[in-house]
Parts: sequence; C-alpha cells; structure tokens
Amino acid sequence: MDSNALSGLPRKTLRAGIIVGAVGAFSVILAPQIMQLLMFGPAYSQALGVVFQTLFQLVTLFFLPLSAALISASLVMRHTEAAIARRLPAPIHGAPPAD
Repeated sequence: MDSNALSGLPRKTLRAGIIVGAVGAFSVILAPQIMQLLMFGPAYSQALGVVFQTLFQLVTLFFLPLSAALISASLVMRHTEAAIARRLPAPIHGAPPAD
C-alpha cells in the first residue's frame, strides 16, 4: 500500500467513529420523541411503530460501541504509524525510491 494511503486511514477512521457516535447519540436522545410523535399521529400504524422501535434499539445497541471501537482503532493506527516511522531510517535525498 502507498504510504499516503496509510497515513490518511487513521484520520478517516476517526471521522467515521465520530459520525457513527453522533448518529448513535442523536438516536438515543431523539428516539423517545419520535416514537411519541408516531403514536399520537393521526394515522398510527402498529407495524410501522414496531419497525421504528426495533430500528432505534439496533442503532443504540450497535452504534455507540462501534463508534468507540473505530475511535480507539484510529488511535492505535496513529501510534503504530509513529512507532514504525521512528524505526525506519531517514531517506537519503537524491536517492531513487526503493520499490
């Protein structure tokens, strides 16, 4: 893999973890209000209520732990990248890149 692709991976993973965490947090906060609006609406569908309730439960069950895992993986990747960079010798200027 290209070294530029590797250096961008922790950043992308961190962003994905933050976005997934924000969606999970908003789901936890807004799920009761959305369910209440659905129940008191003029055309309440029991089947739709069950689908939304299941969806909100799955989002709250999986998104917050997945967010924590993505953020921690990003930190581990960044630390590993820094440790590898410290061990590699400095490139010599003017030398052709080694493939």
